[in-house]
Amino acid sequence: MSATTSPALADELETLKSRIDALETKNDQLEARVDELETENQELQARVDTLEADTDQLEATVDDQAKTIESHQADLAESKARVRKLETNYESAQEHRKRLQQQFHELTTDDVATSDDDVTSLSPLQQVVAFSKEAVEKLTPNEKRARYVAKGISDYATKVPAGYTIDSSTISTVLRSKDGESPHTETVSRVMEFLNRFGKDETKLVKRRGTKRVVFTEQAVADLESATSEDTRSITDVVMWWRQ
Repeated sequence: MSATTSPALADELETLKSRIDALETKNDQLEARVDELETENQELQARVDTLEADTDQLEATVDDQAKTIESHQADLAESKARVRKLETNYESAQEHRKRLQQQFHELTTDDVATSDDDVTSLSPLQQVVAFSKEAVEKLTPNEKRARYVAKGISDYATKVPAGYTIDSSTISTVLRSKDGESPHTETVSRVMEFLNRFGKDETKLVKRRGTKRVVFTEQAVADLESATSEDTRSITDVVMWWRQ
């Protein structure tokens, strides 16, 4: 055999070399593409992680807003319930007021044990003190309590230059002895308001050093003592003083 390569074999070798070079180039390109795809994949994965984090945060925000909405809805429902309760209480108070007016109106049509002049000459508080048992039964509980305090005002009140005064603490003590239990502060306030209103110009409701007091003139106390005496005839008729 000849030591030299034949032209045909040389051509074939050259062709194989060219193909190998082409394959190597192609392989390098594929590896570069793989690296590029891996980089893109990493970027996409990072983007996915970011989106998942954003989604978690958004879901947390939505949950918080949903809870806030539920809280606001609960507050709104509670406020509506309070409004309905206030409206109901107001309607009940109006109905109660109408019933009281009707009761007093009915009393004015009853037979009286004293003349009209005798009754109208008395202050509303004197009239209440002089009520008959039948008339007393038509008073509200707090009006009865105010009557009880007024009947013994000379024993409960303290003498002062302006006349006599009785404070909320003393009234609370008097009512506790009457009812057998400590009255609510609102009850004491209502009783003091009744005493002041029924007393007309002979009483005044004041607040001194943080304590509410009802001040009676000396004449008012004397008239109340007179109205509670056994010589005074019971009143079954009622002057509607809230119209005066």
